[in-house]
Amino acid sequence: MPTVQAATMLQPGEIALREYPKPEVAEDALLLKVAAVGVCGSDKHMYHGRMNLPWPVIPGHEFSGVIEAIGPRANAAMKVVGGPLKEGDAVTVAPGSQACGKCWFCVHVPHRPQLCPNRTVFGFRTSAEPPHLYGAFAEYVYVPGSSFVLKLPRGLPLERAALAEPLAVAMRAAARAMQPGVSWAGEGLGVGSRCAVMGVGPIGLLVVATLRTMGAGEIIALDLSEERLEFSRKFGATRTVNIGRLSEPRRKEQVLGWTDGVGPDVVIEAAGVPAAFAEGLELVRRGGRLVEVGHYGDPGGVEIRPHRVCHKDVDILGSWAYPQVQFEPALDMLLRSPLPLDEMFTHRMPLAQVQAGIELTGTGDCLKVLLKP
Repeated sequence: MPTVQAATMLQPGEIALREYPKPEVAEDALLLKVAAVGVCGSDKHMYHGRMNLPWPVIPGHEFSGVIEAIGPRANAAMKVVGGPLKEGDAVTVAPGSQACGKCWFCVHVPHRPQLCPNRTVFGFRTSAEPPHLYGAFAEYVYVPGSSFVLKLPRGLPLERAALAEPLAVAMRAAARAMQPGVSWAGEGLGVGSRCAVMGVGPIGLLVVATLRTMGAGEIIALDLSEERLEFSRKFGATRTVNIGRLSEPRRKEQVLGWTDGVGPDVVIEAAGVPAAFAEGLELVRRGGRLVEVGHYGDPGGVEIRPHRVCHKDVDILGSWAYPQVQFEPALDMLLRSPLPLDEMFTHRMPLAQVQAGIELTGTGDCLKVLLKP
């Protein structure tokens, strides 16, 4: 029987290549040959034991590939964007399965399918049971009939398409600042809005790119890394603040000096550091919006004075993942954007170097590791 190699996280701190039987494809499923998969910060959190998961797990949820085999009922069973699927098609897959349609959240807030507690997510479900291949740190991914699959637009390279998932996260965060915005009255995110992005790692950089694409005016990037700040200018940041060189009061003075002394209309926290959220609350102007997208893991808390929230009359919005259909505008932006989004992939590695890729993620001059199974 043919076998498939996959990088399997056996437990926190232990990842190794394992062989799995190459699965037969069910009538409503397809088998995807993985072309490219990004290493996410959550993969590193997983490696360090910061997630409660049913081990073992094949990580990998930012991926693209080519359909090798497809069941006769797959098109009918799956949610498909871009036309009927067939063997040889280049596609990406939204990591979360379709919402169950029956739980409280599906019935009452169906426009937020990511809140459904019954969904499964590629890269986070156990590989213990056949067909095993539910993560993209592997030569193949098994895509069941409950999946949301998008054909890649003509002309979009497979590597670039692997950014669809983190870009969907960034686009949802920016969109949270829009609704129910009245931008012409100075509320919400609109053309010309002044924004600050706390942390310009991969998600923060894509937030900057999204804000630039949406027509934001001033975009202020804050980070500890001078290299990342310089990179953020390529993606549309107009001003940068190195938080390692200025104290917090001086940083606030600098940002307010660029925004008429009142602060940005929108602040998006993408650093994943609790203190950055507190600082964002200080930076955002009265009546502005603070969006939290950095904390997919839980690194702890920070003191917040409720009076400050009340006095500033500020909207504080969480952003958890995205509706699956967010992938469609993400792919469109990846196809059309003149920004050098591909340059985020600072390191390309074979699957055999997965541990080194995880360890590199979030360090030094590494923006994004791309694995090529």
